[in-house]
Amino acid sequence: MQSANPSDLNSQGTEDPFAAPQDPTFDALFKLAIQGDLRVYFAAIPLRLIRPYAPEFNFLMLPGGEAIIAAILAQARQGHFPRLWVYEKDNMFVMSDYYPQYHACLQGQPDYVPCWVLGHPKHTAAKDVQGPVDAREAAGLGS
Repeated sequence: MQSANPSDLNSQGTEDPFAAPQDPTFDALFKLAIQGDLRVYFAAIPLRLIRPYAPEFNFLMLPGGEAIIAAILAQARQGHFPRLWVYEKDNMFVMSDYYPQYHACLQGQPDYVPCWVLGHPKHTAAKDVQGPVDAREAAGLGS
């Protein structure tokens, strides 16, 4: 039987090219929300206040990335707008896991983006704040 060094696995092409870098803050907050220990709110957040956790991760450069973003934009034109999961930090909202939707927003340039906010948004630019909402339902996990 052959053995493999775990540190060599990524160099052998087993890493998911569509996987964004992990954000430990988002992961911890999302886990708390799903467990019912952190409230989640729905709000319209100005696009100018949303920043990606990993700005170097460019979904457009991935194989098929442009087609996926074009499909998201087509859905938005039909009234099905992408919702981002964000958390507030340093007077901004950090997006960690919805890069295709985020890049579609950058192309479409809406003034506001519908978001699930982990914790009550404090920024006065957050509009139409609703909730708290059921985090499991918002995440598509059922209640």
